[in-house]
Amino acid sequence: MPASRCIELWAEWLDTCEEFLLAGLRRQIGPDGDLRAAYRQWYAEQMAEHDRTMFHLLEEFDRRSRSLGR
Repeated sequence: MPASRCIELWAEWLDTCEEFLLAGLRRQIGPDGDLRAAYRQWYAEQMAEHDRTMFHLLEEFDRRSRSLGR
């Protein structure tokens, strides 16, 4: 499969995932809810979780590096 087709499929998959995300948020907030605000809140929570994960990985890397005498 050519790279251009792989990229096209990846972009289609991204769009599909975004549609599912927005549909889920819309279901949570109802028809009169602020979808943009719900998305911003969801994104902030995702990034906070990502930051916690990255910080934990750094702590583990540091801890394990020190135990090897480095």
